[in-house]
This record gives sequence, C-alpha cells and structure tokens, in this order.
Amino acid sequence: MKLKAIFAQYLIIGLLITVSALPLKAFCQEQSTTDAINIVEATEITTSINLQNIAVLHYTSEGLLLSDVVQLTQWQRTFSLTPIPENKVLWVRFQIQNSGNINIPLMLIAGNTFIDRIDGFLVDDQGRIIQSIQRNNANPNSAASGLHGFRMALTSRPDQRLSVYLRINDDGPAILPVELWDEHSFEQQSSIRLILLGALSGGLSLLATYFLITYMLKNAPARFWFAIFSVASMTTLLSAEGILPSLFNLPAFAAEITAFSLTISLFAAIKIGRDIFVPVSRVWLRAHYFLLAVPIITLFLYNDFWQLISILGIISAFLVSKLFATLIYRSKIDMRSTIIYFCGWLAIGLVALLEVLSFAQGASHLSYSAALPFAFTCFGIMLVGVAIISREHSLVYRQEYEQATIISNLQHFADVFDNTAEGLYAAKSDGTLLRVNAAFTSLFGFESEQQLLTTLHKIHDLFSDPVEADLLLGELSSQRTVIGKEFRGKRVDGREFWFSISSQIVKAKGDAEHFGSLFDITERRVNQINLQYLNTHDQLTGLHNRRHFLQLLNDKITHSKVSSEKFAVFYIDVDQFKIINDTCGHAAGDVFIKELAHELYEVFDPKWIFARLSADEFGLIVEYNDESRINATIEKIFSQVRNFEFKWDRHRFSQSVSIGIARRELNAADAEELLSFADTACIVAKESGRDKVHEFSKDMNTKNSYERELYWVNEVTRALKEDSFELYFQHYRPLNKSDDNDYYEILIRLRTETGDLTIPEFFMPAAERCNLSNKIDKWVIENYFIWLNTNSEYMHKLAMCNINITGHSLSDDDFQFFLLNAFEKYHIPPEKICFEITETLAIIKMNDVVAFIKQFKRLGCTFAIDDFGSGFSSYAYLKNLPVDYVKIDGNFIRNILTDPIDLAMVTSIRDVAGAMSIQTVAEFVESDEIMVQLGKMGLDFAQGYCIAEPAPLINFLSYNNGTKE
Repeated sequence: MKLKAIFAQYLIIGLLITVSALPLKAFCQEQSTTDAINIVEATEITTSINLQNIAVLHYTSEGLLLSDVVQLTQWQRTFSLTPIPENKVLWVRFQIQNSGNINIPLMLIAGNTFIDRIDGFLVDDQGRIIQSIQRNNANPNSAASGLHGFRMALTSRPDQRLSVYLRINDDGPAILPVELWDEHSFEQQSSIRLILLGALSGGLSLLATYFLITYMLKNAPARFWFAIFSVASMTTLLSAEGILPSLFNLPAFAAEITAFSLTISLFAAIKIGRDIFVPVSRVWLRAHYFLLAVPIITLFLYNDFWQLISILGIISAFLVSKLFATLIYRSKIDMRSTIIYFCGWLAIGLVALLEVLSFAQGASHLSYSAALPFAFTCFGIMLVGVAIISREHSLVYRQEYEQATIISNLQHFADVFDNTAEGLYAAKSDGTLLRVNAAFTSLFGFESEQQLLTTLHKIHDLFSDPVEADLLLGELSSQRTVIGKEFRGKRVDGREFWFSISSQIVKAKGDAEHFGSLFDITERRVNQINLQYLNTHDQLTGLHNRRHFLQLLNDKITHSKVSSEKFAVFYIDVDQFKIINDTCGHAAGDVFIKELAHELYEVFDPKWIFARLSADEFGLIVEYNDESRINATIEKIFSQVRNFEFKWDRHRFSQSVSIGIARRELNAADAEELLSFADTACIVAKESGRDKVHEFSKDMNTKNSYERELYWVNEVTRALKEDSFELYFQHYRPLNKSDDNDYYEILIRLRTETGDLTIPEFFMPAAERCNLSNKIDKWVIENYFIWLNTNSEYMHKLAMCNINITGHSLSDDDFQFFLLNAFEKYHIPPEKICFEITETLAIIKMNDVVAFIKQFKRLGCTFAIDDFGSGFSSYAYLKNLPVDYVKIDGNFIRNILTDPIDLAMVTSIRDVAGAMSIQTVAEFVESDEIMVQLGKMGLDFAQGYCIAEPAPLINFLSYNNGTKE
C-alpha cells in the first residue's frame, strides 16, 4: 500500500509540473485591439488603482522611439502571461487627468525585482516629454531602481492631462503589476511592508539561531536543517523583495539569488522530512532531489519566463508532496506531531497559492503588506519548528517508556533465568563460572548455586574429560557461537551422563563472556545408540544385517587394494528350512535360526564379520594366509551344524547347510558382486545334493548370468524413471454367445535404451528378484486407468479388461491403498477390471492372495488364475481360491487336436471349474479348428492369435467395429 501511495503522489507531482510547463497560451485572456485610451481621474485615487484593465499595450521592435510609438494604432487592451517576444519590447500607455483645483502627488509603480529594464515617459497634452525615468538592473544607479520594481513619482496639476508611456524590455512574462498610488498612501504602505518584512526576517533569524544552538546541545539533525530552512527562507524572501541584491549591488542577479536560496530552503525541508519520517522511501527522496535540480538547470539554460514557470511548478509540486507525505507516513510518528507538521505546510502552501494568484492577476507587489500572507508565513514556519520539537518530545517519551518497560521486566527476566527448566550459566572467556540457575545446579547434583560455584570453579569441572571443555572454548573463540554440541558430563556423585550445550560469546562491560544453556540428553543418546545398533544388526540373532555386512565388505575390498590382505566370503544357506516352518510354525523357525547363529558364532574368530543375510542365509568374511584356514573353517561349520539338534515339542530336527565361497582374488567390482559370486556358488552346492561346499570360479560361466540380470534391473529402473514402458492389448472373445462388447488383456513392453521393444519374459524375472515388480504393476494400472479415463468413449463398450499382478504387489499393503485410490481418482468401474494371478504365485502366497481377492471382490473386481494346470496340485488349491476365471495353460491348448492327454486335461479342468461355477479361458488359441473344438467342449472364452494379436494401446481398435470410434 505504501508503494501505491508513493506512486500516486509522484503521479500528481508530475501532472502539476506538466501543467506548469504547458504553453501558457492557455492562461492568456482573449486579446482585443483598440485605439481608445482610458483616462485615470487623479481626484478619484484615494489609495491606489490597478491599471491592468485601464492601460493599453503594444509590442514593437527594440529600436522604435517614443515619437514613433505615439503614432501607433491598434493598441491591445489586455496583458498576457506569455513571454515578451524575442527582440521586442512592450509599450504600456494610459492618461491621467486632474479635474480638481489642487496639485495631486502620485506614485507610479510597475514590474518586480526580477525585471530587466523599464523606461517611463510622462508626456503632456502638447506631446512634450516633461519627465522620464529608467529602471535598469544592469545599472543599479538608475533613477527608478527601487527595492521592488520600477517607481516613478509624478504630480497631477489641475486641468492637466498627462500621457504615461512605459517601455518594458524583459524576457519574462508580459503580465506585470502596474499601479498608480496616492503618494502618501504609498509611503505609508511601504513603511508597513518594510516593518513586516523586518519582523518576518527577525523572527526567522531568531528561529534559526535558537534551533542552531539547540542542535549543538542536543545533536538533533532536524534542528540543524530547520535552522538552514529558516535562513534560506529569509534569504529567498529578501532576494525576491530586492533587498538582498541591492545590498550587495547585484540587482541583475536577483532571480539567480532567489532561485538558489529557494533551492537550499527546499533541500533543508527535504532533510527535515527525512528526519521526522524515519525511515523514508529512497524513491521519495531521490524524486525530490531530482526536482531540486530543475530550477538550478533552468537558471543557466532558459530565460526568466521559463525560470519563473519552473520555480512555480517545483514549489507547487513540493508543497503537494509534503502534504501527501504527511498523510502517507503518519503512522511513523505520533498524531500530535503529524497534525502540527501538516498544518505548518498547509499554511505555507496557502501563502504560495496567494502569491501565484497575485502574480497571475498582475496584482500589487506589496503582498506582504497584507495580513494574510504575513500571518500564514509566520504561522506555517513556526508550526514546522514546533512539529520538530513535538517529534523529539515524542521520541524521548517513547524511549523513556521503553526503558521503563525494560527495567520493569528485569525482575521478570531474572525469574525466567532462575526458574527455567533448562540449565543456564554465565562464564568468563577462560571458563570461570560466574552464575548458574536452579536447573543447572540440580542437573549436576548440587543443592544450591553457591554450593556449585564453591565446588566447581570452571566449566572444565563439568566435563568427564576436561579436554572436551578446551575444545568447546576453542571453538567458541573462533566461531563465536556453538549450537547443540553433545558431551559427557560428571555429576557431584561421580555418575556420568550426556548433555547438549549451546553457547555464545558476548562483549559485556568490556570483557568477553560467554553465556550458554544445557540439558540432559542421556535418554535420547541411549536411544540413538540403540537405534544405531538396530540399524546395523539383525534383531533376532544380534548379528550384522545384510546392509551393514555389505558396507563392511566394501570397506574390506577397498582396504585390500592397498594391502596384501586375503579374505573370502562364505555364503551359508540352511537346507530345507521350510520344513521347520511348515511343521512347527514360524515361531519355531525363529528359535532355530537364533540357536544356529549362536552355535556358528562359537566356532568363528571374533574378529571375523558374521551376518544374517536373510531368513535362513548367513554371510561370513574369513581372513586367511593359507588354504588350511579356509579348509579348517569349512570343517568347523559342517561339524558344528551336524552335531546341532533342534528340539521343538515332540519334534527333533537335524539340519544341514550348503556353503558357497568367493575369494577376494576374483577382483569383484564391489561387495554386491562378490556376494553374488558366493551366492551362486552356494546354489551350485545345493543343487549338488545339499550339505556341500562349492567355491566360485570364473570358469563356472555364471558371471554372464549375473551381468545379464544386472542389465535388466538397470533397464527396468531406467524405464520406470524415464517412462519407457509401453502398454499393449490383446482381444479375447466369448465362445458360446454373441457379444458386441470388448474383452481384452493389458500387456506391457519395455523400450530398451537402444530402442528395442522387449516382452516381459526377459525383464520380469530380474524385476521380481530385485523387488521392482510391484512398481511395474503400479505403472501399468496408473497408465491404463489414465488412458481409459481420457478415452471415455470406450468405457461403455468395455465388458472386461484383464490386468496381471505379481507376487510382491499382493503382499504389499501400500499397493492395496494405491489401487483403491486409483479406482477413485480415475472413476474406473471396478466390475470392468479382472486381475490375473499366476497359479504358482497363488499356491506359494495362498494367504496373501486370498486376502487380496476378498478385499477387492467387495468392490466388484473379478479374478482369474493364469497358467492353470502347470502346478502339481492345481485342483487341491483351486477350491480354496475364490476366483471367477481359470485361464488354462497354453501348453494344453496347442496340441488339443492331436494329443488325447491334453484333451483329457482340458476336459478335466472344464468339469472342475464348471462344478465350482468358475468360467474358463483357453490361452494360445492359434487356429480356427482349435477354437471350434474348444467351443464344442463348452469352454467360455478363447484368447490367442486366432482371435487377435497384441497391439499398442494408443492404436486401440474396438474388436467388433474394426475401426477406432
């Protein structure tokens, strides 16, 4: 709001200056020409008469003589605000007639202090020049050089008519005061004017002296600038009246002296405003400084006319700005000072307005002999000074109030220091304790502050290790501030604890002291240690966890690059651990793993790194110098495991382990690769009959497999990040009914970095092993739902869309929340979506699959078992799964026309599914003959190249229409 107000203020100022600079023809009155000469009756002049409406005028060349001017015709009636044309002079003519019988002394005045030259001629009725007089600023000794313009004394005799001619040579405006005064009245008014000018000058001098002296005593900048303002205002007034130029015999520079004095006055006024309205906008200040440069520039570049116009414009703009600034910044000072300051500038503005109006009307230059201009000038300047004093009193009162508030709060601060729950202290720079509060005293086990300060002299005594205190003081001396440093402290009874300390060095009474606070963090520190332990150790066995094991293995690999240290990684896998879980439950399995870990730990060197890598897998780093240590470790592991018998209720278990070994000499790139080598060797050991050991070697040709899997993991990660997957669809159709609706399955393809399009069989196994498959499922659902929501014209014809779900998604709670939100977000009817789950996955994760199906069947979703028949116990598990569709494995469909066993299997699946009210879908239907046979057998749906081939979803075509709707 402040910026808007300032903008509005300067917009008004600009308009005022623009108006002031307009061609002044707009201010000219309509001119008329006449040859008639109005006559002034001398007997009717009681005080004075303005000749603006009586005299006539004529513009002539500079060299024209009076004798030629007398002969001129077509004299003009009215004066103009426009300047006298260049190389021209203005002649003014009128007549004086005395109808009385006595001589009447008169005084003719014309022009002002700034006018360059006026020649006056008094001509009788016979055309004789009976009196002439000249005012010339270039010649200060000219007869008519009064203090304020042209002055000509004349006597009007009875029955005499005199013609007065004035020749005006000036580059200022053509309008000027021309008045005829009774000589006695003029002398009287001139005396009054000089008295008022003297009084005003004396008053300004006294104000300037008073404020200058008090400035030196109080060092208040506003008082100094007000003293300058008063002196400059007085100088401006005396220059405008002609007194100062005459005093220094420089009447030709009256305009320059006046303009320079006025500029100083306005500059001081700006400084006064800046000190009163602290802080003031820099834009406001710069705009005013720019305005001050205008009158100075016009003195050197333009004539008197434009000098006068610029001064009037700047004064007007400045006064308006002062009034606006008082309103805008009123909130920065007290209301009393605001009102006084506003009234002061309002009074000065009224004076300026009266002077401008007087000038525009060609009125008398004796304006300060009137009461209003004099009173408003005195009153306005005085109020500005009073506003400065009032502002200072307001500031003093505010400071005293703030000091009183601070003093009244000292006791409150002392109470806060003593009673806060946080330990506070003050100490010297060398650590000598000065003061502590109650919480600090209690924290270190003392009963009072005096007891603590008597017992403990320095903060070094608070630390368990005094060296830590030196470190704290050293950091304080260099950094000046210490925040949240944690150290071990020592209580009075010798017990140690942890505390957090924050301190800061402050200059107090010339000496550097530091103040600080501390509080007990023992419980938090213990929790941090526990969390750190849990972050690096297995919660069940207390061994290192897989992540920490890999970190330590990486450190070993890095260290071995610069040393001759040899080590090998053992990958230990418990054989047939599932038997214990299936027989006795997971609680028994946890106890077995815990006891086995303890048994193994007893035979290992304590310096070796031993970790639990997964549920039934362990990792071990064995340091060795020769082969005997490797062999001895293998024998110890096998012997300890074979002798270990696990008992649970009435069950006894004698388990075995398989071991894979990978040596550092294989030059693996990192811990992950070396551990994968050991894992691969362990798999070979298990496949060799379990209870075996196998060492990884490069001729096993398994590194290519590792690199291949790593490649696909990187491709999947990149595709998820760069959105490089593409959605495909494949139609399938009902076999025993005519249906115009669409049935299709959503498929996914991966666009590799080289631009190849890859089917899921290549990248999904690696994605599942690295826990990325659930992210792929989310990508498929999100992007298909977006497409279906965007292409809503296909929604009403969609009967069923099948989407595959992997195992990790079924056991991920976040996936269920994601799926629920996706249905809601994209307004997809759940009854149009069928989720496909592979038979193998359904059997392995039976509980997760059943829970997932029940959750989303409530919404209306349907479910299908994919690749049914590939499992050994398919029928046994089918009755426990609440699915709606069975998709028969394509291996049974391909040869159904030629292989009776496949035909029997498909018939069996159809009968079992029909008995359970489950619909059947045949996969890999590649010919019309197979489709006809399946229809005859009573299968419900067929899917395969015979129906439709997979195609990009972005090119979707409705099956029945054949064209995109």
